[in-house]
Amino acid sequence: MENIEFKIKRCYNIILGGIMNKYKKIHLELINKAGGLVEEDLFVTKVGVLLTKKSSLSAQATELFNQLNIDTNVSESEQHAEFNSRITYLSFKNEKTSSVEFNRKMIQEYGHRSVYNDEYVTFLIAGCSVETMLEFIAHNEATVARLTSSKTNAQNETLYRIQKNNLSNDFIEFQKNMVKEYLNKLKIMCEPKNDIENEICNILNLGNKAVSFTITMNIKDWHKTMIGRLSKHGVEYEMLEIMESILEILKNEYPLFFNTKEEYYAMNNNQKYNG
Repeated sequence: MENIEFKIKRCYNIILGGIMNKYKKIHLELINKAGGLVEEDLFVTKVGVLLTKKSSLSAQATELFNQLNIDTNVSESEQHAEFNSRITYLSFKNEKTSSVEFNRKMIQEYGHRSVYNDEYVTFLIAGCSVETMLEFIAHNEATVARLTSSKTNAQNETLYRIQKNNLSNDFIEFQKNMVKEYLNKLKIMCEPKNDIENEICNILNLGNKAVSFTITMNIKDWHKTMIGRLSKHGVEYEMLEIMESILEILKNEYPLFFNTKEEYYAMNNNQKYNG
């Protein structure tokens, strides 16, 4: 009875063109909402990247900043950075004036990015390969919440990351055909009799299995990550695609703090230890 139950469940889920299970449907929606693209309800051809959370000021902080003549006409992150800078020597202004030049010098002349250490940003990365997720998790500065393990029903029917940038149509189709061949063999060969066998069948999935996760770092650590990861030397192509999408959002949110894409590509990895 147990064997029949598992066999029916898996075969029902992995038949190509069959009825989609609820977990896969949710994952599709997640990727689409994050700006990603999924073809044939199976292949993730663009990873979704979405800013989900950032630090904000409390009402009490805004009141205090007004009393201390912090420039409240700039972004909240710049307001708090000015506060962090001035509290060191209690060098608060006698009257409220623009802090634009003060904040610019802190970043571009003095390299004091540490005053932004308390500004945290969270991104949803939706639909990347499991291999690329492991690269992100390797950053010990980050906090990560990820799509859960092969032990769960959410991994019984998965999506697959197919890369397209700078690839021929023939090679794109080759990737898709490899996935389809795997799924066809899986529905014939994999007949788990219990939870343990079901988990192992899920573990034997492909390296381009699509996963989603959130990742949180302060913006100084995001800056250091950009220096290390936006490089033509030894960085995975999918990682580059995702990092460029993240940078585009960060540059829009924090134009003073982050460099341009071209500037990051021109930097050396050891520069992430400066400032």
